[in-house]
Amino acid sequence: MVTNQKFYSGSLMRYRLGNALIAVGVLTWLPFIVLRIVGEKPSLFLYLPFHLLGILVGSRLRTSARKEMGTPPVKKSPLQLLGRGMIVLGILVWTPYFYLKAVQQSVEVMDYLPYHLTGLLGGITLLAINHFISRKNANQPKSQ
Repeated sequence: MVTNQKFYSGSLMRYRLGNALIAVGVLTWLPFIVLRIVGEKPSLFLYLPFHLLGILVGSRLRTSARKEMGTPPVKKSPLQLLGRGMIVLGILVWTPYFYLKAVQQSVEVMDYLPYHLTGLLGGITLLAINHFISRKNANQPKSQ
C-alpha cells in the first residue's frame, strides 16, 4: 500500500534530482570555458549533449514532480513573463549559429555566446527579483 507520505517523498526526490541535473547541465560548461581561457579549442559538440541532457531531463523531472505533489500553478506576473521571454530569446540565439554550421559556413561560438548568456542570466535575474518581490508581499500583513 502506497501512502501519501511515500508518494510525496518520491515526488520531492524527483524534484530535487531535477534541480541537480539542471545544475550539472549548466556546470558542464566549466571545463569548456577553462580550456577556452587557456587557449585550447575544445569541440562544442563534446559538451553540448551533456548540457542539453541535464537541462531538458532536469526540467521535465521538476515539472512532473510538481504535478504529482499537487503544487498549484502560479499566476504569472509581468516580470516573470519577461524573464521567461528573455530566457527563450537567449536560447533562440543559437538558431542562426546551428543553421550556419549546417550549411558549412565558418562561424565562431564566441560570436553567439555573449547574447545567449545575456538572455539567460538577465532572465534568471528577473525571475529572482520576481521571487523576492512575491515573497516580500506574501510576508507583509494585509491592511484593512
